[in-house]
Amino acid sequence: MTRLDATPGTRPGVTTAEVARALHPLDEDLPGGVHHELAAFLATKRADAEAVDPAFAAAVDSLIDFVLGGGKRIRPTFAWWGWRGAGGSPEDPEAAAVLRAVSSLELIQGSALVHDDLMDGSTTRRGTPTVHVDFAGRHRDAGWLGAPERFGAAAAILLGDMALAWADDMLRGAGLRPDVLRRALAVWQAMRTELFGGQYLDVLTQARGDDSPEAALRVDRYKTAAYT
Repeated sequence: MTRLDATPGTRPGVTTAEVARALHPLDEDLPGGVHHELAAFLATKRADAEAVDPAFAAAVDSLIDFVLGGGKRIRPTFAWWGWRGAGGSPEDPEAAAVLRAVSSLELIQGSALVHDDLMDGSTTRRGTPTVHVDFAGRHRDAGWLGAPERFGAAAAILLGDMALAWADDMLRGAGLRPDVLRRALAVWQAMRTELFGGQYLDVLTQARGDDSPEAALRVDRYKTAAYT
């Protein structure tokens, strides 16, 4: 029987089997819980898009497929276990609201990836065409007017912005207590600023040809590490 190494604050001799028994099913399949919350939220947003125009809903489908179609759900997992480490329990009345709140981080991630792929000129993501490439292809196949690449870029900008706006909607509508939401929003707003700052520094560093370790670490600190 495997035993965990004793560390400060833990009881010596705790077995991995005991830890497993202490885990809630949600702890064991948090990515599944996050996926469920995202799917439910995005279904309501898809209905809103359909009410605007079916063509818009078809574009939104691309974003929904992107968000639901992959990823390790690392950021929601870190946030969930931060809450658990601070004393939260899946049995607590606010657990469902916390799960919805941490799931909104995937929409921030989706926004960042769609925009980053466009800025980097990436052609694939997770083995499929990136959003701007996909929409450029739709334009080309349909024989529409104008440049396919410009259309693809415009669609990616709009859908990336949409993901960011929906992240706010999901967090604010998660059901957190007002005092908890107020504290969360302060961190959330700082995180967004740091994320965009890191993305700009990435673009600026490339333009300057700065390949120093210091520049790379500065970009990574704000573009990736800060909101992870």
